[in-house]
Amino acid sequence: MKFPLRSTVQIGRYVAQQQRKGERYPLVLMLEPTLACNIACIGCGKIREYESNKARLTVEECLDAGVQCPAPVVSICGGEPLVYKGIEDVVAGMLELEKNIDLCTNALRLEQYLDVFTPSHRLTFVVHLDGMREIHDYICDYPGLWDVAVDAIKKAREAGFRVTTNTTIFKETSVDDLLEMMGYLTNEVGIDGMLIAPGYQYSQIDPSLTMTRAEHEEKFRIIRKVARQRGYRWLASPIYQEFLTGERKLPCAPWGSITRNPYGWKGPCYLLTDGIFPTYDALLDRHRAGEGQPVSVHAMLLALSLIDPAASYAAEGSNPEWIAQCSQRGSFPGPYSSHSTFSIKAS
Repeated sequence: MKFPLRSTVQIGRYVAQQQRKGERYPLVLMLEPTLACNIACIGCGKIREYESNKARLTVEECLDAGVQCPAPVVSICGGEPLVYKGIEDVVAGMLELEKNIDLCTNALRLEQYLDVFTPSHRLTFVVHLDGMREIHDYICDYPGLWDVAVDAIKKAREAGFRVTTNTTIFKETSVDDLLEMMGYLTNEVGIDGMLIAPGYQYSQIDPSLTMTRAEHEEKFRIIRKVARQRGYRWLASPIYQEFLTGERKLPCAPWGSITRNPYGWKGPCYLLTDGIFPTYDALLDRHRAGEGQPVSVHAMLLALSLIDPAASYAAEGSNPEWIAQCSQRGSFPGPYSSHSTFSIKAS
């Protein structure tokens, strides 16, 4: 399945309108309706960030976030969204607002929801998959989860849904295992795309799990070479690939990703928490008061599946051919994952 052209055009139109205003603007709303999760991955700082994971947003609060924040892409994350009661109403409401939705899930409950949701070019299931069977089950601390997830992916695609995967690479991640996964998902499963990013350090997780910059650059040089040679469906633009391999530096762009969780509007970004704000406008006021990098027209080149606004903002020029290229080849500005957001800084 190609990247939805209608969504690409819609997002491009939004970016062009925002560019004319000359102000900072978000590309993605990271919506966390609940912090509760039905697994406890060893590399996840999110479940350790807050004292309680029982807090939740109401359906009305979720939809109000979509009204307040104009971002065309909504990544519904958490926590595990499919343990949230009312998730179908949140998705339906966001679709009515013409948002493009990435519903992130570990897939434990995905199969039972396939009859609840209706396939749409605006809806993508983003399934957490950190490698082949042994590695994934270890990282998730859940024996048998890989088989559940892969089976759910296959059934979701058979039902007509767009499905991508989200993979985080840790220090001990084997490149060979990752490449085996990429080949399997591309050639055997027919996945719509794979988001792959290095795991960045949370203060709440063991630092021995994460890589140094030099370590992840070395791994991604191998990944890029093999992915290109074998045509793996890696959702990563040339700009983001250059960052991952150490050939390009990207400035921080925290206003590109806005987070709403049960505690409020989280700032400055999804990964870092310096404060909680009562409204979207209050959070944006903080960003407007700071200094940042100018954005460019090629911010349009973003992925419906999870994006990296820093890479999008770094693109230069205005080439109308980007629409056809994105819809046909999956050449997007880089995987944006919950573990890679805006810790990106020039160095």
